[in-house]
Formats: sequence, structure tokens, C-alpha cells
Amino acid sequence: MATNTVNSPFAGKVEQIKEQCERFWSHEEAPVDVKAYLSNTPDHQYAKHDGWIKAKTPFTNWTGLSFAESENAFLIGNRSSFDVAQYPDEEGRAGMSMIHILGIPKAGLFNGVSLDKTTVGIIDEMIDLFKSSWAHPTFRKEILMHQRTAIEGRNKEKPDVEAYQKATKHFGKLEAMVYELTVDDFTFGLHLWPDNSVAHLHMHIIATPDKCRKYSTFRHDGKTKDAIEVRDYINSRTTA
Repeated sequence: MATNTVNSPFAGKVEQIKEQCERFWSHEEAPVDVKAYLSNTPDHQYAKHDGWIKAKTPFTNWTGLSFAESENAFLIGNRSSFDVAQYPDEEGRAGMSMIHILGIPKAGLFNGVSLDKTTVGIIDEMIDLFKSSWAHPTFRKEILMHQRTAIEGRNKEKPDVEAYQKATKHFGKLEAMVYELTVDDFTFGLHLWPDNSVAHLHMHIIATPDKCRKYSTFRHDGKTKDAIEVRDYINSRTTA
């Protein structure tokens, strides 16, 4: 049974989804490059378009920390701090929410635009993995610890005592609230090619209550597509 959500702030962009998918598949190299990445074809020469498929990305054959795992997916952390205070000159690098993690496939799946009816099920699997994991307090605690670590990491990358103190204070104000959130407080988004930052499918899992996003960036809202809407568009196409 298809997964559905009740919280869809990024929905209503079907025409944009259609345009981006059609633009991707209009490149004659797309089918061959998609297959090569999925099959991990040695020495394949990928096209050189901006943001295009490549042999290796930070998420390819993931061996790093994961919060949860299913047969075909991982839930992993977003390395950015959630607080724009730590990014005074580059707000877009901050997270989109106090809780902003990622779902990634284990297989070589490039992006939402490259999915077809045989692979689009990964969207449901990643959402279901998050929903089942969120029920466990230990899972929430691990995510909170990661968010705190991201604040520390950003301060090491670019030391700023005032910004660090602001982010730490904001974290403290929101920390307890995390345990009150339900899965219905989250949405699931995709940045479709050519708006993607990494050439490997990654689904943004974002807590959407205003208090969760108060200190985070809104710069990416326009390009974020609802993952369920992407899934439904792909399943509606007459081609595979």
C-alpha cells in the first residue's frame, strides 16, 4: 500500500516536477547513465552536464553513521547546523529545520527525476523507515545528539563565539519539544535535478512546525518538491 502524509507544505508543484523530469530524460545520455550508476558499471563515462550523474558521491556505497536502516535505505544526519546564526554570509548552508535529516538509498539511484516505476518504491521505503523509527525515544535522542554535534562542527569550521552561543541557546529552547513531535509534524522533500546538491538521491526529512523552523533557512523552500507528489507523478506516467 502506498504511503501518504498529512503534512505537505511543499506540495502543489506537479507542473514543475513534470518539467524537470522531462528535461532530464530529454538528454540522450540519461538512460545509459542512470543504468550505469545503478549497476556500478566500471569506467563508465558520464555526461558532463551541471549536477549530473557521476561515478562517486559522498552518499555512494554509504559506510558512515546511520540512525536507522532498512533493506534498501539508510537514515543519516545532515552535517549542517540548523541555525542560520552560524551562517551569517551563507544562510542557505544552514538546515531547513531544527530536525532535518536525510533518507538515502543503498543502491545507485541518482535523483527523483531518474526514478521510474521499478525504482520509485524507494520513496515509500524511506518514509516508512522514518515513521517506524520515530516511535523510539533512542532514535530521537540520537538525532538530537547529532544536531548538537553539527553546531559544534560548524563552530570548528568557522569559529564565532556569539553565533555558537546563539545556536546553543536556540537548541536548548527546542530540545524538549522534539519529544512531543509526531510523524505528522514532518514532511518529506526532494531537490530535483538540476537543483540537487549531491548526485545521489537523498530525501529531506523536515520537522515543519513554525517553532522548529524559526532559526533555520527558508532559502530552499522554492526548489523543494513534495516526495509523495514526485512518486505519484512518476507512477502516473505512461512509460516505465
